[in-house]
Amino acid sequence: MSDDKQINQQNWSNIHKQDISWRKKLIGDINDVFVVPRYVRLFYDTFGKTVNKSFFEIGSGNGDLSIAILADKEGQIGRYVTSERFPEGVTWLKEQGLESILADATQLSVSDQEYDAVVEFDVMHHVDNPRDMAREMMRVARGQCLLVESNGLSIVRKLKELTPGHRAAGERSYTPWKYRSFFKGHPGYKLTKFEIFPFLFPFKCPKWFLPLLVAFNHAIEKIPLARWQCSSVAIIIEYQRGSK
Repeated sequence: MSDDKQINQQNWSNIHKQDISWRKKLIGDINDVFVVPRYVRLFYDTFGKTVNKSFFEIGSGNGDLSIAILADKEGQIGRYVTSERFPEGVTWLKEQGLESILADATQLSVSDQEYDAVVEFDVMHHVDNPRDMAREMMRVARGQCLLVESNGLSIVRKLKELTPGHRAAGERSYTPWKYRSFFKGHPGYKLTKFEIFPFLFPFKCPKWFLPLLVAFNHAIEKIPLARWQCSSVAIIIEYQRGSK
């Protein structure tokens, strides 16, 4: 069996842990002091003006982001459903008090237009068929999706994908135009907005270095050209139904 097939067929409970997210295992303490709050801010920058909307999150891991998002809600969220593709993950999420279902990102066990919006944080770059996942996100949502994904333009990110930890999780990254292609051209859907921008440049470091790394992250997202070396991108999708 090839390395890729071994990765694809792995038991995801060996990657995710109930007490620590895969993200934190990779980047350490900056996850808690900066990265999770930054994801929460992105969510409310995107959906902050909504009222009592329903959200479906694909690949919620151990629920650290879901809990942080729900802790800051002020009427925007009426229902927030999490999901994982392995049964242990669903159990972990429910034990955190979260509503959760078992779901494969490329074949969601969810009805058409069941939620106002679908979100995913660092999931698409793990799946074998990102275009199938993009179609499912649009099918399940009512016109809006939010993603955070790996930046294929980042040299550092591409080098990280060669390391054992990233390879163990089957991590990949794509260019902005490739991400757009995943959502474009599906029969019955027409993209009306595709916004993508650089997002975060975290890495594991000693605690004494954290303030400098946080300051660096604040700065690099605003620096022309250099910002595209951020390890991730945020993507906001809006679309209409009924035409290509």
